[in-house]
Amino acid sequence: MKPPSQRGTHSVARARAVRRPLLNTLLSRRRINSSVAGYAVDLDPKHRVLRITVQTALTDGAARDIYQAVARLASRGGPYAAITDFSQVVDFPISTDTIRDLAATKPPIPLGDRPSVMVARQPALFGLARIFEMHRDAMGLQLQVVHSIDEAYDLLKVSSEDFTQRLSPLDVPA
Repeated sequence: MKPPSQRGTHSVARARAVRRPLLNTLLSRRRINSSVAGYAVDLDPKHRVLRITVQTALTDGAARDIYQAVARLASRGGPYAAITDFSQVVDFPISTDTIRDLAATKPPIPLGDRPSVMVARQPALFGLARIFEMHRDAMGLQLQVVHSIDEAYDLLKVSSEDFTQRLSPLDVPA
């Protein structure tokens, strides 16, 4: 390989032009794959309950991406009751501003008069979920934060075996 002083500027520009489309392709694939690996959406068709299980670090971007993908999935039907399970989340560098912004927007799942439950085991994450709950309560929406998935199942009178359909965010156009 030639030293930097002997390299032509045209070759650097050409290399960047070739790499950029490849980089964009890889980044777009990474986003799709991380969305699928970062959370799962399951449906209990009998009781019309969606369960969103978050399995990734809960960052500002991840929260917004999951919120939008769930909104696309839930737009196919409803009203649904909902369980959002954060019990597998171990890292949550999400800002309270993002929590307030999402809480102030239209719910991603058409609830009608159906309840929504958030599961948060870790005390700090439970507190963040309560911030979300307080904002939703002020909007007149039914949301409850609990410590375990079993509490959520009891509140909605469902069991883990009832969730028989896995919904894929890749099935719904953006």
